[in-house]
Amino acid sequence: MVDRCVCKSVSFARLKELAAQGHGDLDALSKKTGCGTGCGMCVPYIRVVLATGRTNLPIMTSFQIEKFLAGAAR
Repeated sequence: MVDRCVCKSVSFARLKELAAQGHGDLDALSKKTGCGTGCGMCVPYIRVVLATGRTNLPIMTSFQIEKFLAGAAR
């Protein structure tokens, strides 16, 4: 399972909290916590967190993430 930005040691649960407090997009979260600025592998997962509110995600391919996001947009 994927539940955090490993490079910056920020949990998706924390990112969800910060998003609810007004840091609601990836750019704002990155500025606040540094998430997504290391290796970048968490960026697609953070997009899923923001779209769905889920903070514990399975390891997914890029295709699976896009499909997941498309489903969340409905």
